Amino acid sequence: MRPRGVDAGYAIVDVVMGLVLFGLVIVAIYQIFIPAFALSHHINGRLAAQQDARLAVDRVARQLHETTLGVGRLRVYSADTGCAGGYEGCIGFVTARSACSGPFTLLNGAPDWQATIYIWRDTATDELRTRCNPATAFPATRWPPILAPYAVIGRQVVAASFTLLPEGNPQPNAIAMAIEELSATGSRTGLQRTFFNQTVFVPKNR
Repeated sequence: MRPRGVDAGYAIVDVVMGLVLFGLVIVAIYQIFIPAFALSHHINGRLAAQQDARLAVDRVARQLHETTLGVGRLRVYSADTGCAGGYEGCIGFVTARSACSGPFTLLNGAPDWQATIYIWRDTATDELRTRCNPATAFPATRWPPILAPYAVIGRQVVAASFTLLPEGNPQPNAIAMAIEELSATGSRTGLQRTFFNQTVFVPKNR
């Protein structure tokens, strides 16, 4: 007979102890790396929100630079003119691009205004929206005009405004656009951090 114990395997207590130690190692690694993962997710969320805010401004930058501050061609709507409740940051202005995206057209050396662009924040969805109306080259006198179909140019926008500069001047020469967006942080409270972007546009055409 062979001596007892030569072929003996691990005792059940050894297996249990090994699993316990392995679990403790996994927990320790989890405690070290999870905060790093959370921080990375938080930073990515902030960067995404900042990038989205910049993109929203970039999407209207050319349009605002190409428009005009001529009488009746640009309107910033206030609460008194209908921009309230479900709307915020309402503006309408003309474009010399056919269907708002075609080539810039001239007539006798001056812009040939082709359509009206509307931009606003929908307060129910926190979306920054835009609408092209090729039927007229004069913004509506009151808000809201016909707003469908529209395109979304910004999400998680919690505040938006347009201001003619200098404020109160009957002959403004610039437009200030300000938007504020939320960033997903990955915490239990969800969307927490806000990012503010303000840009001043000077229309090239008069």
